[in-house]
Amino acid sequence: MINYLGAQPCREKGLNMSEDLGTIEKMLTTKPFKVFDSHGHPGLEKEGIADRPGCIDFWCGNTVVARSMMGARAFLGDPNPFKIISKPEECPNLTPEVFIQYMDMANVEAMCLQCIHGVTDPYPGNPQGWKWYVPNEYVKKNFIDAFPGRFTAVGGVHARYGKQAAVEMVISAKENGFPGIKIHPPTIGYPNNPDLYPAYEKCVELGLHVQIHTGVEELPGTRAKYQHPVYVDDVAMDFPNLKILQLHCGVFNNPMIGLWNVMKHDNLYTDITIPHPTLMQFKYYWDLDHMRFLEFFMPDKVFYGTDFPLTLPAYRSMVDNIMNLPLSMEFKHKLMGDNFRKFINWKSKA
Repeated sequence: MINYLGAQPCREKGLNMSEDLGTIEKMLTTKPFKVFDSHGHPGLEKEGIADRPGCIDFWCGNTVVARSMMGARAFLGDPNPFKIISKPEECPNLTPEVFIQYMDMANVEAMCLQCIHGVTDPYPGNPQGWKWYVPNEYVKKNFIDAFPGRFTAVGGVHARYGKQAAVEMVISAKENGFPGIKIHPPTIGYPNNPDLYPAYEKCVELGLHVQIHTGVEELPGTRAKYQHPVYVDDVAMDFPNLKILQLHCGVFNNPMIGLWNVMKHDNLYTDITIPHPTLMQFKYYWDLDHMRFLEFFMPDKVFYGTDFPLTLPAYRSMVDNIMNLPLSMEFKHKLMGDNFRKFINWKSKA
């Protein structure tokens, strides 16, 4: 099994690195620039994974998401990555250090991590709903404090336990020094649920932004109806002073509404996590309509993200895909880092 951690992909392909620099190396030799990954997922680390509800389901069982993670298992050294596993000790040895290794390999300065707090509607086989929980305190201790200048995070919020509980989750995000919160409709329901509105009001009061997942989700118990970007329009209309980041731009659901949301609302931004970096083989993205639309109409309101470690095998090539597109270098630098740094008022350590 090849060890890909810290390896040079061009060298793996038999290319002479001194004569054939990759896109990232060329980028570094022409202008100092670091990528900012606006969308990563902690909690899947092997150590203590059984104590974080839902996280083990990314690796174990025969679910859609567990099968989609088999490529990551291969890259993390699993000698039999296509075997269905069921125990915590069988999970691959993902650690915060692996995040750093892949970030360094892809010229990524920092990553915004998604803390999660959610529980789905009941469904057959799980009358209590599926729970997914990545605690704020865990992420702060094991990522942000352990690697200064490399990570920030948003705190998970839901209203399943009532309005006041949701407000307290917002306060927790602020107390942990996070710049925002994460709403995950696939697990918690519609983002325009009135029970969430006190949490949004608290975000305005505390100066936090709100990230809202749109598009589709393959996790257990999740429902596509909650994820349509049209519901984000309601939140943006009702809270004009709330900064909102629409995640995934409505991919596979209605990306056109996702784009329209960003055009319509001054307070609404989007990332392009997953669709563009990894699905370039689809004509819709390959013909550049979407990317050129972003560059022309909203060059300052779009962020690059990856969903790492879900996209671990393609992490470096995703950057190459974007940097090789026939788009202006000014827009590429905005998309790949400068916009998000400005959005969260990030101060680079270097």
